[in-house]
Amino acid sequence: MDASRALATIADEDLAPLDVSADLAVSIDGHEVTIESATDRLHVAVPTVGVAAALVRRARDVLPGAARVLATADLTAVVRVRGTVVAVLGAEARPSRLGERLDAPLQVSADGAFTATIREALSTL
Repeated sequence: MDASRALATIADEDLAPLDVSADLAVSIDGHEVTIESATDRLHVAVPTVGVAAALVRRARDVLPGAARVLATADLTAVVRVRGTVVAVLGAEARPSRLGERLDAPLQVSADGAFTATIREALSTL
């Protein structure tokens, strides 16, 4: 069973509201991405726009399913790049056009992505 199908199966289950408590650091292309959570919110900190793009490319097939699982479990993931919110997945997401197109609780902030890109560019000056 591939990841997308497994996530769809999980999203169909009654996961009732969950609370999550975790601190996790993962490495993507040598850059640290941190995930911290307390109760029903997961905070994902991505260091650069490039790392965020790499993450999306690698996870694009499972993102809609992951967002549905989060929503089913009454969880929300807030993704920030350089401190700026670029995406919200799950229960509190207000689906953007992309989320609507994918039929998933996925909110992408073009303004946030633009702001993060500008901050990154200015930090190299």
